[in-house]
Amino acid sequence: MGRVALKEIIAAGGVTLLLLAALSVYSIALMWERRSYFRKALAGVDRFLERLRQAVSSGELKEAAALCKQHPGPAASVIMAALVGPTAKDDRRAAAERALARQVALLERGLPALGTVASISPFIGLFGTVLGVMRAFRDLAGASGAGPGVVAVGISEALVGTAAGLFVAIPALVAYNYFTTRANRFAEELGWVADEVLDALTERAR
Repeated sequence: MGRVALKEIIAAGGVTLLLLAALSVYSIALMWERRSYFRKALAGVDRFLERLRQAVSSGELKEAAALCKQHPGPAASVIMAALVGPTAKDDRRAAAERALARQVALLERGLPALGTVASISPFIGLFGTVLGVMRAFRDLAGASGAGPGVVAVGISEALVGTAAGLFVAIPALVAYNYFTTRANRFAEELGWVADEVLDALTERAR
């Protein structure tokens, strides 16, 4: 009996439920891909930046360059742009900023789509809710004097649409905020370290 009722409720969801199911599969695949990329790109970045700061603060710029060559992550390419770029400080800063913007763009790839899924899923669920309520009133109007079972399908459709919309939106929103925060933190920390490297190079050139 329970399985039959569940199938009826899912069937009542109609096209709205199918669309939300497709969005759920897409968002899960995107979250998994971003998780794998972030894990690879940011592996060991905190330790790398700590050692790099120590090398720069002590004036060991050759050691800093060696650390960048050893580190496989995107943070190294940003610092290397500041270390081995043009001789003028402003040109080096511009090169470092371009490298940083490129790496942040790679980290944020796909996140707007994830944010869109989080934004529109509740509205799609609300649309299913409206359709379900309309169906319930239509069935009720066509069967005057009937019991509440007449409107059960329509109400089920409404509830399924609302629940499915939230089910898709909440994980997508959490993932979007998480990945965006990590990308912003990466940009801030790399910007600070790049400034430290540029300042050290300027002091050394004097």
